[in-house]
Amino acid sequence: MDKKSFFPMFIDLNDKECLVVGGGNIALRKTKTLLEYGAKVRVISPHVKHEFMDLDIELKKNYFCEADLEKPFLVIAATDNEELNLKIVELCNEKNILVNNITSKLNMSARFAAILENDDYQVAISAKGNPKKALKLKKEIENSIFNVVNSK
Repeated sequence: MDKKSFFPMFIDLNDKECLVVGGGNIALRKTKTLLEYGAKVRVISPHVKHEFMDLDIELKKNYFCEADLEKPFLVIAATDNEELNLKIVELCNEKNILVNNITSKLNMSARFAAILENDDYQVAISAKGNPKKALKLKKEIENSIFNVVNSK
């Protein structure tokens, strides 16, 4: 599975049901990104950071169960439990649901990208599962090419 390849694509998430399983920092960041793009987000976790309370989401303070996969278009497995995240990925794959897994570079069907955009352009950057490298390239593009495009 070390040769898995991801097809780059832009998807309209407006009013799409998205599920985030987890309540920590990464789950919070992914939830905020989904909300920015119009998704309807449900978060499931027995414990969540207090910042979740300020978001326009459905919050279920409980443990994940398979029944939680009835409606989502996209699932984010964002717990700190690698085995649970893998189980969520397996269930999503069986149900043909797109899934992002924060504890793996390959065991998922969807990746988040570092996003750079203005009124005219939207650039998505993936470093094949290495978010720090993607953010570094995003900053380099933003500081060079993107600023030139913006000044014209």
